[in-house]
Amino acid sequence: MSRIIFLSPFARSEITGGIKIAYRHAELLAQSGFDAFIWQPEGKPAWFESTARTLIEPRFFPLPSDVLVFPETINGVLAELVQADLPVRKVLYCQNHYYALFNSIAPERLAGLGFAAIACQSDIAKTFLERVLHLKEVKIVPCAIDTDQFRPRHKRIQIALTPRKLPRESATIHRIFRLKYPALASTPWLAIENRSEDETAEMLGDSAILLSLPFLESFGLVALEAMACGAVVAGFDGYGGREYATAENGIWLPPDHLEEAADALALLIQKFTRSDPEIARMRDAGFATVARYSKDKARTALLDFYTPLVG
Repeated sequence: MSRIIFLSPFARSEITGGIKIAYRHAELLAQSGFDAFIWQPEGKPAWFESTARTLIEPRFFPLPSDVLVFPETINGVLAELVQADLPVRKVLYCQNHYYALFNSIAPERLAGLGFAAIACQSDIAKTFLERVLHLKEVKIVPCAIDTDQFRPRHKRIQIALTPRKLPRESATIHRIFRLKYPALASTPWLAIENRSEDETAEMLGDSAILLSLPFLESFGLVALEAMACGAVVAGFDGYGGREYATAENGIWLPPDHLEEAADALALLIQKFTRSDPEIARMRDAGFATVARYSKDKARTALLDFYTPLVG
């Protein structure tokens, strides 16, 4: 059987959802009997655990029967590999369609790079790739949320957030919140930065509320992981989160509504304090949303996508 090799020449310390999803896909494929690997010369990432088999040779020499899975960030050695005349099948798995616009290879060239198949993780990304980059027959291979790891724990009225992509907006919302609602100013804010996956799951599991701060997403994992942990979400969808964001599972706002985001956080705290039944309804809607992104559904989509490629 052909090897399926996810190309991930990134630093072990680099923390992105895209790297994690590549490892999770390799794990699910291996569990289903495929010869799936990750090529990451530095070795497995230090911030999450994985059973995926890793190729760590500094220079990668594929076999003629290999299926090489490229991310959308095609630069450096990836640009060399995708343009090389190799007897392999090349696949593009695009986890953020915006990142495909800014590579050393011009985006208008993607359609001519000889990809045997193209996939992404959301309908939002699929339609963009087809409309803007003129890619054909893009398939959807969804993410999977590990509900054994991301689960409710000992809830506290505290606000979790991942401010990395919107640090200025995060700070602004926090300041507005403290000034406008002085009676709630002592509410803990728990910034999740440079944490392991286990630490992130624990912090989300302990938090009653997530301030959602994504930016230029094709999907957005954090809000779903928070929902799986039983946190109620308020904030922004990053556009890609429209795949799952509804009025039932969160308080979703336009990205420039910073005062309104502070208002939403205060409202949720007040509802938690008086045990408003709407909190339970929003949490249940979040759990139902997460159920759409199970490992079984991701595994089925992976098998459908890769089986024709490996023969």
